[in-house]
Amino acid sequence: MILTRCPRCLQAFFAPLRHLLGTAARYRHLWAVVVAWLLNPRAPKLLHLAARRGQRHRTVLGWFLGRDDWDAADLLDVQALRLLRRLRPGPGDILYLLLDDTRIAKRGKKMAHLSKLWDHKQQRFVTGHLVVTAAWLFRGVVIPWQFVLWRPKDSAGPRYRKTTQIAADLVGAMPDIPGVRVRVLFDAFYLCPAVTNACRERGFTWFSVAASNRTLRTARGAKRKLADWRAGYLRQCGRRVRLRRARGWAWMRIADAAVRLSRIGAVRLVLSKRPTDPWKKTLAVVTNETRLGGREILAAYEQRWWIEVLFKELRGTLGLGAYQVLDEQKIVNHLHLCGLAHQVLTHHGLPAGGAQATTTSTERLSLPPLSQRLTSLRETLRQERVTELVKRTRHAQARRRLKKLLQEFATAA
Repeated sequence: MILTRCPRCLQAFFAPLRHLLGTAARYRHLWAVVVAWLLNPRAPKLLHLAARRGQRHRTVLGWFLGRDDWDAADLLDVQALRLLRRLRPGPGDILYLLLDDTRIAKRGKKMAHLSKLWDHKQQRFVTGHLVVTAAWLFRGVVIPWQFVLWRPKDSAGPRYRKTTQIAADLVGAMPDIPGVRVRVLFDAFYLCPAVTNACRERGFTWFSVAASNRTLRTARGAKRKLADWRAGYLRQCGRRVRLRRARGWAWMRIADAAVRLSRIGAVRLVLSKRPTDPWKKTLAVVTNETRLGGREILAAYEQRWWIEVLFKELRGTLGLGAYQVLDEQKIVNHLHLCGLAHQVLTHHGLPAGGAQATTTSTERLSLPPLSQRLTSLRETLRQERVTELVKRTRHAQARRRLKKLLQEFATAA
């Protein structure tokens, strides 16, 4: 499929980004790269993207990714806000800010900011990059917002930041959305004073899992290790309830208590486990929103699972880690363009009137899976291109035959 101009179905998405790119040439590069990203059946490497765009050599695309006079993170931020407005956030609505990191193993030795990392999936050390990611969740729609490439000490120099500090800076950079309450969700690694203090300064509430080696003080002032205290407290004070989980309903044993967590302060702690699980698998969820009950706290933290789904979509379908470039600028631009491609599918997958209808803004939207959204977009682009080619033929009978042949060829391809 050869596209000479921005497809009509995507012009509403790309048009607001024209003024951020400065020149018409960079705007053509942007929409062509992202559309090629979505049309390419293989991993979005420079060689494959350049071939899809009809360029002579991949250096043209490498030149575009390496330019520092346009900001891919700014493009992603602008489009995230536009998608959020389409979902009609209103006063009192809840927006979830999801924070997590992903590890990308790379075989190259000359890439910028490579380091030795522990890969939880492979259960071994790998050489690669660590990317701190922030995404928004509103009305069941996940919107990638920021990607930050972590720099190890030996290559960062004075610019070195811990991953926890990067997460705290992302919380501080969260744009103000009038009337919307923000809940920040993260795992046990980011449960630290830097992140929780950043949430408190912005007036956000946070939810996290507490590691078993945490120290806490109970309501009676006793100092305990969470690993030693949780099982006994859940036995004595727990109750059996039926909770809605990400994969349906499940019976759980839960107990909640007001405690003081070491280095964090006063929190509401909720212990939970399945009736058949051993006591050592007891999950401890903590939050500074102390007025909520145990059920509400567990339901809120359950939303963090969506960032794992986002990672699976970005890495598996869209090729988040498929870059083959050396410079930091090109790597960062690749990460954000991958997020922009995900936003294109969300933009195209949102119902024409569902998100902007007169229904309540708290109604959860149910988008098709990413693979179905990708197939739908490809079919729309194919039909649009067929229509453009058929219009160039004068005779009606020839147009009908040409349209039929093109559709049969597209289906066979």
